Amino acid sequence: MKSLSRKWSVMPSRAVNDRELKERELRVLGALCIHTNAAGVCWPSMETLCAVTGYAERVTIHAAMKVLKRKRYVRQLQPKDYQETASGWKSNRYQVLWDGDEALPTYEEIHSAKPLQLVADQDDASIKETGGLGDRNIYSHTPDDPVAEAITHTYISAVQQATGQVRMYDNEIAHARRLSAAGFTAADVRAATLNTCDAALERRAGVPSLYDVAQVMS
Repeated sequence: MKSLSRKWSVMPSRAVNDRELKERELRVLGALCIHTNAAGVCWPSMETLCAVTGYAERVTIHAAMKVLKRKRYVRQLQPKDYQETASGWKSNRYQVLWDGDEALPTYEEIHSAKPLQLVADQDDASIKETGGLGDRNIYSHTPDDPVAEAITHTYISAVQQATGQVRMYDNEIAHARRLSAAGFTAADVRAATLNTCDAALERRAGVPSLYDVAQVMS
């Protein structure tokens, strides 16, 4: 089997209790989840999925994916939703749905999943991978603060859900580190972000930054 980027797979807990899922679907879902980030984004190639699951026939993977999409465990992302051309992605991008009703991932959430894909599957070499704050690589396998990273992605996702607007990872990570150091969790930030966005929309104000959310939380 191929050498994987990590040795575990985090799956939607609801799949464990879903008796309609066969072993085939569970194995393919597990293979996808080896490569997901917190937003559920991944893009293992068909060759990788076959190698990880042990299925020799691609038709088996396709059949499992059809079921997983129908039951809202997996969403296939579309390049047009991210201002990409139809040929902009050499392999399909997927979003594993933890609850089944998640918003589309942001542009940043898609590209932050790149290090979790096998090198052979990382086909988007044009993406700039230096982040802000001293050019620390924000796509590193070992972020300096996993909680801050989760807070940032959660904030971006909540803003998109509430307003449809996309926020930039680089602009928010510093505030996320401060929130993490103060003991706040991603769940705390999600609730506060949704409330702050609702209040801003009522006032017809701009989209609140993570700094604005932090001010409300403090």
